[in-house]
Amino acid sequence: MSFSPAFTPSWSDVERYKRLRSLGKDLNHRMVQTIPRETTYAVGEAIGILHKGVLVFQTEDMSGVLMDCCLYDWPLAGKSCVQRYAETHTLMPGSDEHELLQAYLRAEYRILVPKALWRGAGVYFTDAFSEDQFFVMDVGLSQSPLDPKVAWASRIIPLGAYWMTGGVGLPMTTEARQIAYRRLAAEGVLEDGTITDRRRMALVTVRTCLETEAAEHVAYEDPGGRARDNTAGHAPRRSIPAPGRNDPCSCGSGKKYKKCCGAATTR
Repeated sequence: MSFSPAFTPSWSDVERYKRLRSLGKDLNHRMVQTIPRETTYAVGEAIGILHKGVLVFQTEDMSGVLMDCCLYDWPLAGKSCVQRYAETHTLMPGSDEHELLQAYLRAEYRILVPKALWRGAGVYFTDAFSEDQFFVMDVGLSQSPLDPKVAWASRIIPLGAYWMTGGVGLPMTTEARQIAYRRLAAEGVLEDGTITDRRRMALVTVRTCLETEAAEHVAYEDPGGRARDNTAGHAPRRSIPAPGRNDPCSCGSGKKYKKCCGAATTR
């Protein structure tokens, strides 16, 4: 399939994205507080970071990976944490926060192949399996080098004509993709080139990314669009425990770990 961009981002699109992304930090924090402790440990085991009953992260940012999977990919009674939160919390219809939560309900985990950058806005991608085309708004990602051989595994959130990243995106080398595809096929998640279960696909993909050290090669973005690159001068791979209860939470909320992502593991 040839690549032909159908969307051109405007300055107002970028400003809207920054506004919603900033709101998302607080909304994500509130949703994280609803994650049951047992879900945190079950997901930690599923993505390979639970060792002898302790959650162990490759980098300080991996709590964001864990919490994203907890929110979307481990349903209880058939409903994810995001779905349960939307059913039990009323947000003002028409507000940006209401719009954002409704978009979260339609979020999808994808393995994306980069096609072109729009500097200062985002990246044009195609889906690795369906070849669906997406413009993903992420200012920090748009400032990173584009390598067509490295795919991007990420949750993406629909915002009309474009999408934005959610959670923590993980780069996938050709080797990592091949490993993930074999695992997805073996588990019946990938059949004839079609993904049959995106929740299971997310867990398998994240585990593969972490095992192939993708976490050490991630460029993150704050709501203002400034990129923070983990690839420059990173130390050799090491396992570290979750942050201390009084340490700043690595999700970037500005709160102490015990008051943010850590609350889901200590209840």
